[in-house]
Amino acid sequence: MVKEDIEGLVEWAYRVQCVDRMAGLMSVASGRTAPRMRSNTDMMVAFAALGVRVDSSPGYVTAMGATAQDDALVIHDAVLQLPAEAVALVVGHGKGGSRPPWHGVEAEALVADTDRKGRVRMLRDNCRPVACLLRHRIDPALVMFSRAQYGVWWEALAALADELHGKLETIDPLPPSAPREPWFLPPLVYVEEGMQIGA
Repeated sequence: MVKEDIEGLVEWAYRVQCVDRMAGLMSVASGRTAPRMRSNTDMMVAFAALGVRVDSSPGYVTAMGATAQDDALVIHDAVLQLPAEAVALVVGHGKGGSRPPWHGVEAEALVADTDRKGRVRMLRDNCRPVACLLRHRIDPALVMFSRAQYGVWWEALAALADELHGKLETIDPLPPSAPREPWFLPPLVYVEEGMQIGA
């Protein structure tokens, strides 16, 4: 049995196997759920764009043999057992092949620099204001929110790895290789070849 990081397994299931789409198609084809109805306008616009009518019914797709691998379906079923917030994070980042941002980069903004009295500081040329001075500001609440989202995602992956242990046919999931709290790790330092440190 091949050992694989749970993060890579989730990415394989949702990005490569597209298991969420296939599970939906297979459930509609088997009659467990009702198909999504398209309006006459939607069908007319599609016909006008392509020049032909395309049969896109779920029964047609599965009759052609489209299916997901069994391990991907087991992973999908286990993901759906997670809390709703965790499902959204795991599926979204699995499809995107990414990790949730934890550093709050999206919380960073450029704001006008002010003096002690709250007036905007200006860059001047011959005593005429040319532009206002800007500085970076990071909203601590957004940084905390980003880190909480990362924590939910990491805990969901860890729970998923435990849940799937021994249940997959060809793969044995390992716990997430992503750090649990990456904001406590020392920053990476890149040194060019030939440079000496502390000389």
